[in-house]
Amino acid sequence: MASGKIFSNGKSDGISIVKQFGEMIINPSESLRGEENGQINILLLGVGGEGHSGGELTDTIMVASIKPQTHEAALLSIPRDLYVEVEGEEIKNKINAVKALGDKSEKQNGIELLEGVVEEVSGLEIDYYVQLDFDGFIKIIDLMGGIDVYLENDINDPAYPDFNKGYDPFYIKKGWHHLDGATALKVARSRHSTMGDFDRIKRQQEIIKAFRQKVYEKYSRMDIMTFHDIFISLSENMETDIELQELPRFYQVLKETRSNNFTAQTVNTQNYLERIYVGLGYTLGVKDAKTAAEIGKNLFEMQLPEKTAETIREESATIEIRNGTDSPDLANIIAKDLENMGFRIINSINIDSPDFNGVRIYRAQDCEKTETLNFLLEKFSAQEGISETLDSRADFIITLSKGF
Repeated sequence: MASGKIFSNGKSDGISIVKQFGEMIINPSESLRGEENGQINILLLGVGGEGHSGGELTDTIMVASIKPQTHEAALLSIPRDLYVEVEGEEIKNKINAVKALGDKSEKQNGIELLEGVVEEVSGLEIDYYVQLDFDGFIKIIDLMGGIDVYLENDINDPAYPDFNKGYDPFYIKKGWHHLDGATALKVARSRHSTMGDFDRIKRQQEIIKAFRQKVYEKYSRMDIMTFHDIFISLSENMETDIELQELPRFYQVLKETRSNNFTAQTVNTQNYLERIYVGLGYTLGVKDAKTAAEIGKNLFEMQLPEKTAETIREESATIEIRNGTDSPDLANIIAKDLENMGFRIINSINIDSPDFNGVRIYRAQDCEKTETLNFLLEKFSAQEGISETLDSRADFIITLSKGF
């Protein structure tokens, strides 16, 4: 298994790499690890990196899971303060320190140690890992031209850390924002909110969704030179065991995964975790041995609190789907998906591509079915469209455009 920084010697023959990419796009590798089982699981890690306090700790831990045959994707976030059993350690430790412990050990490998712990917590067998430091995160968001993210609440963090062991107060209002790399990093890292790390996890998931959509928009025609430039620019900021020859197949799989087939879950206190006391305070631990199997099993199910699901049923909203993508069958596919979830679809049609990217959901002027709207906005990673009149009998119109 290869691991370490991409182009680990810090150099590469640009012409040679571009030529290799061109050949591999025409003849991508036949399969990826996990494909034979129908599910590819990738451990995603965020670290501070050199020059950052605690730069060796894993600031963000997620598992991205993809089902290539059904074009589904799911994202599982693991709280970084979760206390776990660590092989070779006499006491439990926070999961964000596991990799650093392994890296400092002469007998253990940091990434393999963390993969083992994540597998025990999640019930998912890890096939690959990708680790990105803060500088790399900023670079890749800026290279995309920024991302559009909706914030459910204001962020007011007077104790946001700067890069010199001090503070860099951060404030941003709720609503839609176009974020550059530096601001997106602050949104992803800030913990100063009512739910602390769980609010932070929710924002990180929204950033991943927005980033995936931006990638699809920008590279739907496979601009090989720009694709090559991304990996060159991240060569000093990323570690992975994904092989170069596997990238075109990865791109193919990701490109075929639509936003409506993307779910996001969290190893949370409601279903999976319990308080455990450590010293004079408490932290979080996994409830029991059955929990991991439940997490893996339910990962692709979009779980709603029963009260929310009941309200959506009571609202009994009607929906129209307008498809402006290059896939003429997409409107009917999504209509069937929503009908299977209990929604009433009164029309699904193909239209000319609108002058925006992604998905917008329009609601009738007198429609107050807010739980349904919030569900649809999350399911489709959509923006709420603004229209004075709605030329439809439906409560909501879901409009799909390029980039979906």
